[in-house]
Amino acid sequence: MAERETKAFALAPLPVIVPVLIAVVFNAIRGGTGDATAADIVAAMLFLLFLSYGAIAFIGVPIHLVLRHFKKTALTHYLGLTALPFVLLAGAIAIWRWLGPAPTPPVNPFGLYEQSDTAIKAVLAFAAVASLSAAIFWHFGVRQPKS
Repeated sequence: MAERETKAFALAPLPVIVPVLIAVVFNAIRGGTGDATAADIVAAMLFLLFLSYGAIAFIGVPIHLVLRHFKKTALTHYLGLTALPFVLLAGAIAIWRWLGPAPTPPVNPFGLYEQSDTAIKAVLAFAAVASLSAAIFWHFGVRQPKS
C-alpha cells in the first residue's frame, strides 16, 4: 500500500476512538472511575485502540484491496461495501425474529422482542460508525484531490 493509504488507515478509526477516549478522560477527571486505578483506565484505552485498529486491519484492509483490485474508487462503493455486512446481519436478526418460534409463557415475549430490536439498532449503529470510518479513509487515502 502507498504511504497515503497507510496514513488514511491510521486516521480511519478516529470517529470511534476520539469520542470514547474523551469520555473516559472526562469521567476519570470527574472521579467516576469506581474501583479502577489509573493503570486500569490506561489499559482500557489501549484495549480500545487495539480493537479499533484490529477491526481496520481485518475488515477495512480487505475491503480496500478488493475495491482497488476492481478499480472502484467512488465513495459510494466504500460506504456500500462497509455497511453491507451490518445491514445483512440486521436483516438476518429481523427475519429470525419474524420466523422464529413464539416464546413459551414463562418467557417474557415483550422482553425477547425488545432485545432483538435493541440488537438490530446496535448493528445499524455499528454500520453508521463503520461507514464514517470508511468515509474518512476514502477522503484521505483514495480521493483524488482536484488540481
